[in-house]
Amino acid sequence: MDAPHPTGPPPAIQPDPLLYPEVAAANGNWVAALRHAAADMHVDLGTVSSPESPTDSWRLVVASVDASRGSVVVTLGQQERVFGIRIWWTGVGEAAYGRTAELQTVVNIAHAWQAGASVRELGDRWPFLEIDELTLAHERGEAVAFKWQLVRNTPDRLIDHDIVEAAYANPRLRSLFPLISHGSLQFSRCTHSPWSYDVPSLFPQLGGGWRARRAHKGRDIPDRYAQTPEEAVAFVVEGLPDGCGPAVEGSADLLLE
Repeated sequence: MDAPHPTGPPPAIQPDPLLYPEVAAANGNWVAALRHAAADMHVDLGTVSSPESPTDSWRLVVASVDASRGSVVVTLGQQERVFGIRIWWTGVGEAAYGRTAELQTVVNIAHAWQAGASVRELGDRWPFLEIDELTLAHERGEAVAFKWQLVRNTPDRLIDHDIVEAAYANPRLRSLFPLISHGSLQFSRCTHSPWSYDVPSLFPQLGGGWRARRAHKGRDIPDRYAQTPEEAVAFVVEGLPDGCGPAVEGSADLLLE
């Protein structure tokens, strides 16, 4: 006879009270423990939350601290006392990550991010943090050039470099933020997600050649088919929105100002 299938959500992972006495003192509530630690340091972390879904077995070992630019997500290690820190910049991605055994360090990092410290400043103050280089390029206002460097160095299995180099050789496309998705080359007039979605993109065709596909929010133009990368790039340039200039550092909302 088959064993009965378990019903209901999986049991939540419980923090080890020997590794995390602060959490044990807060009745096993990691979010409450983080709030208490911040209060003891006279630091206001504002909104601190955890996953709400009862089906998420990690909900008792994950805490998220809100900030205007994104969030700081902290996870408790299971085998050793370690706080895993991941800093997320909205529209950019993971800006930094690292590990520490000191709860006060967690509070200080979260508070510094909330207070507007740059990613570079965080890395200088806490060298154990691994800093994302593209994020630093965003802070310098050089995200477009840095992303093109990444795209040009992408493995051949992910993108045809003939189309990449043809697009890069065109000054108007080189000034836009490049993106790769399922073998296609796409462009945005802003450097933060969500993208502008108003520039045609380039898709490889079975049997060779390329298709320049109209953008969801772009000009109402037909898809064009090209046999050479240079011809495909020319079709994209023809379909650029009116007044298209270099990509702005930030979200698509800036294009409306």
